[in-house]
Amino acid sequence: MATEEQSINPPSREGSFSRVVGALVSPRKTFASIVQSPSWLLPVLLIIIVNLVLVSSFSHRIGWATLMEKQMANNSTFNQMTPVQQQQMLDRLTRYAPIGAYAGSTVGVVIILLITSLIFLLAFNIVFGTNIKFRQSFAISAFAFMPGVVKNLLALLVVWVRPPEGVSLQNMVMSNVGAFLPATVPPWLLTLGGLLDVFTFWSLALLAVGYAAAGSSRKVRFGSALAVVVAIWLVFVLGLVGITALRG
Repeated sequence: MATEEQSINPPSREGSFSRVVGALVSPRKTFASIVQSPSWLLPVLLIIIVNLVLVSSFSHRIGWATLMEKQMANNSTFNQMTPVQQQQMLDRLTRYAPIGAYAGSTVGVVIILLITSLIFLLAFNIVFGTNIKFRQSFAISAFAFMPGVVKNLLALLVVWVRPPEGVSLQNMVMSNVGAFLPATVPPWLLTLGGLLDVFTFWSLALLAVGYAAAGSSRKVRFGSALAVVVAIWLVFVLGLVGITALRG
């Protein structure tokens, strides 16, 4: 016989596939379920698989040599090199670029999720005195990253539909401010523009929904959760833009 508590708050029976869709279309209900019964394997696998397919498709259809040439075209240091030195640098970049891309698509995803989960776990437990567990935080972060999967699926379509010369790895989907800036603007401005992305804002909102649900016992409201999420994101943005500016 079910206990009285179970009858009042029955355990969620929502499956992982339903949660993936629900995180995008009905986040409040879905993240309440995720907090109650954390799971993260499917969203992590989806992120990695879609990333790998995108990187592989880019490599096959566009090629890393083309990407490296575009990236170095406006690099002042590169342009001061002799043709032989330029070719040697392009060869090195072309050789190591796919290694970095595949590593970032797999190990990098897990590391980013771990760091994100830990930062927000500490932030909400310290600021609001919640008792969020790491497993809950990791699950929230994993499902909150689902907009990135949507973006990469659109990018995959772009890779196979658009002519190769018109595809940029940084801005396959025209969803951020950086995609509309000329290549001649300072690097720090391009970096900032790239971070101002519709899909990033979507993920930030989902993080706020998730951590508000996790902190419901402390009455953490969406607005308060969003303020913390955006504040931490702004620190990251300022740090990355600052580093880019210092590097010139």
